[in-house]
Amino acid sequence: MASERRFNQTPGDTNISILGYLTKIGTWLNLRQITTGTPGSDLNRDRLKKIIEGFISKGFVELRDSENPQAKYEYKITDKGKETFRKCISFEPDLRFVLGLQRGEKEE
Repeated sequence: MASERRFNQTPGDTNISILGYLTKIGTWLNLRQITTGTPGSDLNRDRLKKIIEGFISKGFVELRDSENPQAKYEYKITDKGKETFRKCISFEPDLRFVLGLQRGEKEE
């Protein structure tokens, strides 16, 4: 009986987790909220900031000045970001395996 192959979390898994969390919440969030709410990731602030900046440049996330005085900016997923997330989770199981994407990412 073969055991299922296990992977460490890849950068792709991290990106999908962040997009999934932003899609699920759907409102403006600051970096701390994203860090603590993203399941299965151990993101530090600098790494998350770089990922979010990449998402902004691709049009997946929009940015605004924070309404919370303790946070500088807030982020919200765009329709393009939601659609990209949906495409990422719709791979068939064999393709997800080959790409090293973990199971369990579901749109809620």
